[in-house]
Amino acid sequence: MTSERKSITPRATGALPVGRRNTLYVVSIGTLATGVIWLVFQYFVRIVDQFGFENPHPQQRLWLIAHAVFSFVAVWMFGALWSDHIVRGWRAKLRRKSGGTMFGLGAWLTLTGCALYYVGSDFWRSLTSFAHWIPGVVTLAVFLIHFRKKGRVLPPGPESSTNPGRDQKL
Repeated sequence: MTSERKSITPRATGALPVGRRNTLYVVSIGTLATGVIWLVFQYFVRIVDQFGFENPHPQQRLWLIAHAVFSFVAVWMFGALWSDHIVRGWRAKLRRKSGGTMFGLGAWLTLTGCALYYVGSDFWRSLTSFAHWIPGVVTLAVFLIHFRKKGRVLPPGPESSTNPGRDQKL
């Protein structure tokens, strides 16, 4: 009785096609960049009016709108990744810690992002803002960990002479 090694294809592990992966990168970088730029304008960039009062910079609103647009697309991408990447990667038992953390952060950012639109009190809005942007910045580090933990290629099994070692991951 010979032991068979099953070929684990990129599709089975949730590897993304190049076009979808590049779209994900553009949307993710756009969401992060517009959010960070908004933070800089929110906390560090002020203009002084003719009466000496500090006011928010006019571009602050534009960066928030840009962040909302990128975030809307990011939520859509999150849904698009569900069956092709998240579920398949989970079933293949690949990068579960970093992937699960990414999933949790994505869900949290979606929830707090929606809450920012509907929370009326300035006090609760301020708390929700911190609960949104701090994990938002942390998400970059978690993504980099998730990205760098790619599986290594396995050598072909003894009975596998076709497609030697290609696309097989731990």
